[in-house]
Amino acid sequence: MAENKDEKKPEEVNKDAKEPKKEEREFKYKIATVGNVLLAILVILFMGTAALTYYLIHTEKDIYDEQYNQLVSNLNQIEEENIVPIANIIDTALSNVTSTNNTSQTQQATNAVSNDLKKIKNEEQIVLYDGLVLDVTSMDEKELRYIDNKSQGKDMYVITYYSYNNYAFEKSSLGTLSNELYDGFVKVDNVGKLAISEDYNAIPRDVKVVNTIPAIISTNNPRVGDYDTVKTIICDLDGNGEDEYILVLANKSTGFSKISLFDSKGAKLADLASIEKSKWDKATNAEYYLSISNVQIADIDNDGVMELLIEIPHSQGEPTVSLIKYKNGELQGKTNIECSLIN
Repeated sequence: MAENKDEKKPEEVNKDAKEPKKEEREFKYKIATVGNVLLAILVILFMGTAALTYYLIHTEKDIYDEQYNQLVSNLNQIEEENIVPIANIIDTALSNVTSTNNTSQTQQATNAVSNDLKKIKNEEQIVLYDGLVLDVTSMDEKELRYIDNKSQGKDMYVITYYSYNNYAFEKSSLGTLSNELYDGFVKVDNVGKLAISEDYNAIPRDVKVVNTIPAIISTNNPRVGDYDTVKTIICDLDGNGEDEYILVLANKSTGFSKISLFDSKGAKLADLASIEKSKWDKATNAEYYLSISNVQIADIDNDGVMELLIEIPHSQGEPTVSLIKYKNGELQGKTNIECSLIN
């Protein structure tokens, strides 16, 4: 049987079958190599990007921290430069308050200090009656004095006064000088009827006013019944526990009026002041009777005894004031004063 030349031997067939596998392996190897290279490049790029990102983040953080610290430092410096001591804040606040006050309030604060200094130096106390200066150094009839507005000592009267009216404490206030009244003379405004420069209880005991005559008076003085207008002031003047009586009497028929003082037993001590119709001012046809408004009661010298201040009218000028003290059964001062409104 003839042999087929084209038929290959088994060894050759196996050899041909193996050759494609080798090329395939080489191709896969090359592919793998390229893939590894690309993977390596990607890894390198990733790591580089991560490293760059890390670097940039920390670099920016350092820059931010530096800028933040610088900003904080600047703020602290500005704050320290603008810190104001608490004393300065208080002074500034007081200054602002003062600047908003008017001139009289500023003057009031200034003179309040001046008043305290006066008291520290124990200067003589000042007593005012209707804003005019009253000398209380002795029990007598005293003229009321105006203040010379040109005098260097006029400011001593611009101080705090303690005012009394209707037999009771009324207020404390800064006395101010009035406008000129005549010939450059002034008085003290913003005070009560009776004003004292010292702060003490000038009316230490109750003062009562009634519109009748107490029985103890009428029993011992039947003539008091001749008056149709009566005011009785009851007060323990000397502080011995027994009341004295000041009667203000007027007879509208005869035109006579008077002020009289009685002791605790109803005995008359003295007629203090009086006025009759013949002494009225006929030119004006005006009637004038002494009244309760002519009587003030206060411990003006702070000795525990309450003095009587009797206002005496005059035809011209200001009234005078009669100072009377009743102590230990004795009466000091001018009494039996006859008032007149005739020139």
